Amino acid sequence: MEKVKINNIKDFLKDKNILIYGLGKSGLSSLKKIYSYCNKIFAIDDNPNFVLPDIYKELADYDNIKFFIGNKNYLYNKLLKETSVIILSPGISMAAPLIKSAIRRKILILSELELAWDFLNENDKKNTIAVTGTNGKTTVTTLISKILSDFGLDCVACGNIGNPLIETIKTQEFNLEENKKDNFNKEDLIRVIEVSSFQLENIVNFNPHIAIILNITNDHVDRHKSMIKYSKIKFKIFENQTENDFLVINFDDKYINKFFKRLDFINNVKPNLIKFGLNYKDNKEIYYKDNQIFYNINGSIGKISIKDRNLIGNHNILNIAASITAAKLFNVSDKSLEKTIQNFKPLEHRLEYIGIINDIKCFNDSKSTNPDATIKALDSFKKEVTLILGGLDKGMNFKSLIPVLNKKVNNLILIGSCKEKLFELFSQSPHDYNIFQVTSFEDAVKKGFEVTKKNHSFVLSPACASMDMFKDYKDRGNQFKKLVLSYKNK
Repeated sequence: MEKVKINNIKDFLKDKNILIYGLGKSGLSSLKKIYSYCNKIFAIDDNPNFVLPDIYKELADYDNIKFFIGNKNYLYNKLLKETSVIILSPGISMAAPLIKSAIRRKILILSELELAWDFLNENDKKNTIAVTGTNGKTTVTTLISKILSDFGLDCVACGNIGNPLIETIKTQEFNLEENKKDNFNKEDLIRVIEVSSFQLENIVNFNPHIAIILNITNDHVDRHKSMIKYSKIKFKIFENQTENDFLVINFDDKYINKFFKRLDFINNVKPNLIKFGLNYKDNKEIYYKDNQIFYNINGSIGKISIKDRNLIGNHNILNIAASITAAKLFNVSDKSLEKTIQNFKPLEHRLEYIGIINDIKCFNDSKSTNPDATIKALDSFKKEVTLILGGLDKGMNFKSLIPVLNKKVNNLILIGSCKEKLFELFSQSPHDYNIFQVTSFEDAVKKGFEVTKKNHSFVLSPACASMDMFKDYKDRGNQFKKLVLSYKNK
């Protein structure tokens, strides 16, 4: 993406025609924030069933805003002749026909993340923490925000977590009732931003003061086409950082470690590099030993006890280490850190403990939408698991699951559109567990209670996306919990 220096975003937008492509949360948030600065706005959503939420309906009355709903490429290409800038929602691929046409026309394409960044002043930008990675982003973003808030700092979690970054910025927007509740005018507000690969595709000037890369594993190959391209997009999170910024990386992650050990690269890293992991190997600045996180960060040395944590599994130790690193860069005390970590509970759908139902321990890990996330979840168990696996395949490689299933699983229940593919893979590999294919989610839960032994664990951790059977991973997790709880006392 060509670099465009935007000194004043309001002046930059003035008298321009803006096309907003995708009217989800980020698209609508962008629309309401910038409409008063632009000449015209073309608001487009390909979904023919899209309905403008009631709270935004007054926007339809503004003369400079035109809505276009449904797939009308013949019309959209005409709009490009009048368009100066496209604000692209993260759900829209760069391979979309309209975007390909825009690229040929050399129209500037920005994400909501980039648009919001240019609204921030220099002090705002110094108070930013951006978190990316294949897995664990929401947990770390939420935990960092909780740590900072508990210490008394003004903080907001935003970005891909469901609260667009641009929602944290006050502009000359129309008078929505929801805006009266916002309080983002505080001078030292810290923004903890969850950032996905979809958002990083189109960054131009985005430059968080603290950038965190948690891990890079097989995911979103259907959109990014290769792991190399996917990884390069993740690494863009620090491409604009300077020697005054900090880059925090998981040096236990094989892909990240390999990338950063290339001497021709690591010598050219501009920001201050902080490495974390489960042990001190590779001279990490933050590492784990005997239920404690040891740190040596920016001149501060100490250790944090995490003995009484609720976040189980090695992957969550790494999530805690990353969170501690960001917190120490904002001078949070050890005592406050320990208290928050001790009280912090797993987020919904992330190895969420449902309870003991009919003498069986039940866990909802619906957010595990790729093989690596499921592998990390299974690491928390002995060989005691009945596992529900499957869903929508995103072009991922499931072979990495084979040795882990043998170590942890007694019964494997396959669901979803890729169940035949998974059955062929696992049944033809050496295995010592039972494999079942079912046609419905209800049958999967029923089979789980039939085959799981007392005091063993029944886990939903699908390693796949959910949209073949469910609205999203939350819908899948909520249905699982509802079905599981219906077996109580049966």
